Amino acid sequence: MINLINSECPSIENLAPTYKTENIAIVFETSQLFVPYLSVALLSLLQYTSPQYNYDILILSCELQEHDEIALHNIIQGKDNITMRFLNPHLIAKKYIDKARFNYLEINYYRLLLPWILQNYDKVINLGADIIIQRDIAELYEIRLSDDEFMAGAPDLGYHGRLAIDISPKELGKKDPFTYVNADVILLNLRAIRQSFTQDQIMRIWQKKQLRCAEQDAMNIAFDGHVKMLDLRWNVYPQRMNSEYHIEHAPEKSVEIWKESLSDPYLIHYAAVPKPWDYPLVGFGHIWWEYARKSIYYEEMLRRMCITACNANGGQVIGVRGALVNYFRKHCPAFLRPLAKKIKKLLKW
Repeated sequence: MINLINSECPSIENLAPTYKTENIAIVFETSQLFVPYLSVALLSLLQYTSPQYNYDILILSCELQEHDEIALHNIIQGKDNITMRFLNPHLIAKKYIDKARFNYLEINYYRLLLPWILQNYDKVINLGADIIIQRDIAELYEIRLSDDEFMAGAPDLGYHGRLAIDISPKELGKKDPFTYVNADVILLNLRAIRQSFTQDQIMRIWQKKQLRCAEQDAMNIAFDGHVKMLDLRWNVYPQRMNSEYHIEHAPEKSVEIWKESLSDPYLIHYAAVPKPWDYPLVGFGHIWWEYARKSIYYEEMLRRMCITACNANGGQVIGVRGALVNYFRKHCPAFLRPLAKKIKKLLKW
């Protein structure tokens, strides 16, 4: 692994912002499997960069191959105001993984540890790979956070809807469960977090009990009451994904805001399933594929989609399957739901 490509930083302790002024710090955590989809997110990010800002991109992973790092780095070739560095934070996370009571993905640990992985940074944007950026990401970075605001995120309307379906409002112990935010698009106040928590305190939170949404739940618990709510347009869930069913059960005002955000999304987040790389007809799927066609991984993404379609006995089955799932959710009697869940698991729905 090229730990810090084109960088003189030999260690995490010395890792510092690339640029002395107008440094827009952006972090992605990724697995080897998600590299092709990350390339699509990066291509969209570059489309909306501005010459007045400098973009400091960090890719965190413990499993990237050198040829993938080179391919990703080539995306920013010739961009004087954009750098990309790769970092393997495994050694920081290892002691927590070894002592873990519950099993979570290793890259989930990196997100919780960001204040200490990026100990020389005051602020960072943390993004997932299943996104398309429709606006200069520097606008998100420039949002001001007070010393009492540890994180800025958009309300997770899918979660809000599930509070009326299958999640208890008391599950996480939040003062107001409707302040729950999605952690795949967040602005983190790293300096304030370091001043208020030790990394041991943060890492203990998700080992008290098994959390449904891993580090996302942990962050919502830790920073409860200290979160700045973002405009929903910074994290828009598309239509024709299973999140739409959940959103429909959110408070009526939230549903209205979601529908309005669909007309002008700053950032599209394919948070649910099916993903656009499996089923191109999801909402805003055509935008995702416009960028995918420019990626060096385009043919690989087509190969994977063909395998998915074959396993589902044809692309049309995905739509039919979704319709059946929604039908059972709405009409299945309560006493039959345990049986329906077993059937769903058996059919890998």
